[in-house]
Amino acid sequence: MKEKRKVTTFEAFLPMICMALMVIVGNIIFGIRIEFILLLASLIAGLVSVRAGYTWDELIEAYNKKFAKAFPAILILIAVGGIVGTWMYSGTVPMMIYYGLKFLHPKFVVVTAFVVTAIVSTFTGTSWGSAATSGVAFMGIATSMGIPLPLVAGAIISGAFFGDKVSPVSDTTNLSALASEVTVYDHIKGMLPNVTISAIIAIIGYTLVGTFYYNGNSQLSEATLKIMEDLDSLYNFNILMLLPPIIVFGGGYFGFPALLLMLASSVVAMVVGTLSNGFIFTDAVTALLQGFNVSMAEVTGVSVADLSPRLLGLLNRGGFSSMMSGSVMFCFLAIPFGSFMEVSGSLDRIVEQLSKIIKGAYSLIVVTFFTGATINAITSNGQFSILTTGQLFKENFKKKNIPLNVLSRTMENSMTLLECMLPWHVTAIYMASTLGVQTTEYIKYSFFNILGIVIFFIISYFVAKKVENSIKIEKDIKINC
Repeated sequence: MKEKRKVTTFEAFLPMICMALMVIVGNIIFGIRIEFILLLASLIAGLVSVRAGYTWDELIEAYNKKFAKAFPAILILIAVGGIVGTWMYSGTVPMMIYYGLKFLHPKFVVVTAFVVTAIVSTFTGTSWGSAATSGVAFMGIATSMGIPLPLVAGAIISGAFFGDKVSPVSDTTNLSALASEVTVYDHIKGMLPNVTISAIIAIIGYTLVGTFYYNGNSQLSEATLKIMEDLDSLYNFNILMLLPPIIVFGGGYFGFPALLLMLASSVVAMVVGTLSNGFIFTDAVTALLQGFNVSMAEVTGVSVADLSPRLLGLLNRGGFSSMMSGSVMFCFLAIPFGSFMEVSGSLDRIVEQLSKIIKGAYSLIVVTFFTGATINAITSNGQFSILTTGQLFKENFKKKNIPLNVLSRTMENSMTLLECMLPWHVTAIYMASTLGVQTTEYIKYSFFNILGIVIFFIISYFVAKKVENSIKIEKDIKINC
């Protein structure tokens, strides 16, 4: 049996460097699909592990363990596809689109997408769920009005992560507090300055950009009016169509499991669509499994040939199968990379090297942030990065008298603000699949996430200076005494 050894610093960083270069050169410049890049990155990480003395069986075992931990999240991914399909079938999302087109001025669609998604995410505590529900509705409105989809996707994602960061029912919020030994409300209190400033600037930005992109009058175009007319002919809009989102949002607020709520909401949507619109229930099952198709409405006398082609692309979507061929496949490809990096000890070596550059309070905060970001980028597991980072740096924060809610917000920022902007990360893959916009296209419009990172470093600098000054004053007092 080959003797195992510690990977060198170069070997530890090599897979990450290669992945970054392949994403920049391969995906962004030449358009090579990210799936292939993930395979190559995993191959490099695997070769590093083999060089360090690990066998193929050990790599497979590491993969199996990682997959077992990721499996609940994968089930939620699949359930989201069911929600999209059944909510199209029931008329829930089409009703949101219809009344959004009816009452929303085009100038304010982008900023409203941010605000509404932020509210939904705050109440439910899930960025994924809010993107799949209100987010999908706003993407439909944007498509109908001809508003650039990457812009609206960036606003939706920004709103989704605003709520995810300040919601007391968010799993990352509670986990960050737990890993830092502070209460949830202390953690949220520590997050508020960063989140509030970022959100205000984002609202101003989305308002200005929305106004810039819209140069017409408040009258809807003929194409948009045609979509509204077609929606009205397809669905019998009524209050029952609000039941599916009420189940998800209300249940999420009271802490029911997300997967259970999604499945329950899908079943209710199937019943609502059958009763309200006169569709066939067997088509409801098809909508759940394979996605909704407008041809299902032909039983009510609607002619698909007479409908707007734009509307077909808007409504024909969802189903378990849509996520199986998209997000779930990405998960299968992303997990080996993190597994091989972890089993070879590359992750430990990276953290070890980062820890060497800690000098003062500010450098500790910065290193903690980038350590969490690195772990999250490698493993595609934010929960793992929070727990690991908290364990690594909690005592350092205590020794330097830095409040522990600074640690908690540092860990959460390194996870929630960044992960949706890393094309290979499962969260970014999910957002791209759900909203239909590539990560590289919506990044520049994710104002809240970008601003959040910048403002975090600015606020942290002043917090660190305050801590260091207070320590200096205490030392001077002791000397004088």
